Amino acid sequence: MMTGSHCDCLICRLEISLIAELAADQNGEEFRQSAASSLVLSGFPTALALIRHLHRHQNESPSPSSDEVLLELLRPGIDMRFHPMWQRLFLLVFIPTIHRTTSQITTTFPSLTRDDIAQHLVTVLLESLHSDELRSRHSHLAFAIARMMRRRAFQWAIHESRRSQRDESDVTPTAHEAHVGEEHSRSVFLLGQFFDNCQRRGWLSSEERELLTQFKVEGISCPELARRNGHSAVAIRHRIQRLLDRLRRIAQKSVVGTPEQLDLFPR
Repeated sequence: MMTGSHCDCLICRLEISLIAELAADQNGEEFRQSAASSLVLSGFPTALALIRHLHRHQNESPSPSSDEVLLELLRPGIDMRFHPMWQRLFLLVFIPTIHRTTSQITTTFPSLTRDDIAQHLVTVLLESLHSDELRSRHSHLAFAIARMMRRRAFQWAIHESRRSQRDESDVTPTAHEAHVGEEHSRSVFLLGQFFDNCQRRGWLSSEERELLTQFKVEGISCPELARRNGHSAVAIRHRIQRLLDRLRRIAQKSVVGTPEQLDLFPR
């Protein structure tokens, strides 16, 4: 799979379905017809080749090339016949972000179901493609789209979680419980911002970010991560520590002091 994920969640099943649809012969011809009027898009033989190109640049530092492609996909005036295909393209481009953000929100707000969160993220992404905020941007588009999607999704999750608590119980949480929940949500949000910045600057790859997110945000233990990745728990623990040490060194050279997000990882 393009995301490298092997779970059976709604997002992974959606990815399989979208890949199958875009790989079909009739949709291959549809992509060529829709891309023919664009010098940028016509350089890709298939829709899946375009997706692989954008995923490759997401794993590295953002490039003008990826911005040019996304700008073409967002430009107004695209033939209405091709809008469904464009939506499938955008969903595939941001499947890794949707999958990662779904896991983060599921961990932070256990009262919400993973499928509901995933469905809301898909809706938020498609709605954001028509926003004035994106229309006015000409660089770092993938970063801006992902940030907008995460921000709106976390706002929705906070609202839904509070409503769920009111519906299920009349018991008011203690001040300590409320403080702990707010601190955890804040930590997850801060880490997401920090990882966004590190990935955008090329300090952190998508795979490295996923490892740190699984360890810190999702709370997956080193032995479980080792089982999933086919490595020893000691090797996984050492890799995480090397990543954190590298980020600390880079951060200390770039700013005064260590960012507070790194304080969330005790030495």
